[in-house]
Amino acid sequence: MGASLGAAVFFFVAGIIFWGGFNTVMEATNSYKFCSTACHEMSWVHEEYLDRPHYQNATGVGAACSDCHVPDAWGPKMIRKIQASREVWHWMLGTVNTKEKFEGKRLELAENVWRSMLRTDSRECRNCHDWSAMDLEQQAARASREHARAFEQGMTCIECHQGIAHQLPEEWDESPVWAGRFEHDEPVTDAMHGEPEMPLEAEELGEAASVEANIAASLDWSDVPAIDLTLFLPGQASIEWIQDGSSHGGSRAFSFGDRCIWCHQGEEADIGALAVASEKIETYDLGNKRGHVPMSVRAAFDDDYLYMQFQWEAGEHAPLPFIEGGVMDPDNPFKLTVSLSDERVDMAERAGCWASCHHDSTYMPDAPEAEALAASELAERLDLMSAGGVTKYLTESRTEIEIRGRRGAARGGWDKLREEAEIEKLLNAGVYVDLARYNSGDGSVESGYILDERHFSDSQAIAFSAEEQGGVWTAYMTRALKTGTEGDKPLDLERLYSFNVALHDDYADSRFHHVSFQYGLAFGVENPEETFGEDMVEINATRIIR
Repeated sequence: MGASLGAAVFFFVAGIIFWGGFNTVMEATNSYKFCSTACHEMSWVHEEYLDRPHYQNATGVGAACSDCHVPDAWGPKMIRKIQASREVWHWMLGTVNTKEKFEGKRLELAENVWRSMLRTDSRECRNCHDWSAMDLEQQAARASREHARAFEQGMTCIECHQGIAHQLPEEWDESPVWAGRFEHDEPVTDAMHGEPEMPLEAEELGEAASVEANIAASLDWSDVPAIDLTLFLPGQASIEWIQDGSSHGGSRAFSFGDRCIWCHQGEEADIGALAVASEKIETYDLGNKRGHVPMSVRAAFDDDYLYMQFQWEAGEHAPLPFIEGGVMDPDNPFKLTVSLSDERVDMAERAGCWASCHHDSTYMPDAPEAEALAASELAERLDLMSAGGVTKYLTESRTEIEIRGRRGAARGGWDKLREEAEIEKLLNAGVYVDLARYNSGDGSVESGYILDERHFSDSQAIAFSAEEQGGVWTAYMTRALKTGTEGDKPLDLERLYSFNVALHDDYADSRFHHVSFQYGLAFGVENPEETFGEDMVEINATRIIR
């Protein structure tokens, strides 16, 4: 270029020094120390980050601020650094120099990041998390299913992983950034319900049946395989909570049809521990109540009856601190309840009897006051007072359900009851959850169903008995396949049912029970996956000959 050799050397060396200095500054402003200490405004998000898995986890592999917020490629990195000059300007202006100002801007700041990640296909996430490097078979069941679905649908990381490093803003899911993206998170909307998908045809109840003796107690169970399951305290995790994406990260999977057990099997003890510790899903002090109860279940059948055996360890007495004397139901050391439902009930295959657990039921966060119950015109139709409040009910029995509690609205829909003729039509068509309960105090058996509320009456077609030996309880149930009684689900040996079991142990009552996830119950099906689909049958009852 006509320059002397000395000048060329000078510019060459100067270029190296300039580039080295420029790169040093770039790297310094990308460092964790700079991000966490240079600006007072970063202190609040830094505190949140310290509690998240990107900072500390079992593998020891973390991600610093720049890993998520600064691109690796030189061109996009330069663009991001130029954009950062605007942030310096706002720092000089003191736009978010107090926590109150920051909280006021939190949603706007989060939206800026969300838009960027949606536009770049979560580019920074994929520096570490790439589809091609994922071995779905090695992942937990929940992650494997969701990642496979996301890959098939062309989704990007941020669509599911909002708030993974920082606290989510209030009403974040109402942001226009996500408009239309979470519509499927609300299979039950805050609006009018349509009719159930199943045709409303009357169920064939069969002829009236009775069980003279508990046959199950006399059977030889040695050839019937045992299914080990774990009951746990569900706390205040209502069906509304399950469907609310801002409360429950699995709401998206649930809305796609995933069953609770697919994601959470194996986590029962952890969930129960959360409830006992009054964390996240519980507000009552449960004292030393055990959080989970291992139980083995055996199921058999013939052409007339379903037989079941239940075994679990007796627990130590743990008085409930919020009840005077610590005992809720002094007449019954335990109550054992079996519920059955089918595809006629919305969400039954996914959640089983959980479909009837609402946020406004007794002892739940939005339970109505006694004065409101007494003053309601529904007091003539629902057993609100002697039952101690709102009992379990199905979504189908209401015209409207509030899922997310927008602007202070109570979640649930206890007071949105359908007309009596509509309820009768649903009952006749089998849209209900069947219940059978054993009361250990007097050995009585109650049979009933859940639809508009929980109904119980004496039953002659279901028998229970229980005995304790060596600290282990063994209970037996004999149930006619078809009882001929309204509200008792007639069982068809060719169909699949959602089975749940609940244990009110240690004199418990109301929702303070241990429950199972929903289990698919079939009757001696040779190829369950071909007949009912993959991972739908957990209990395949054994045919016996008496």
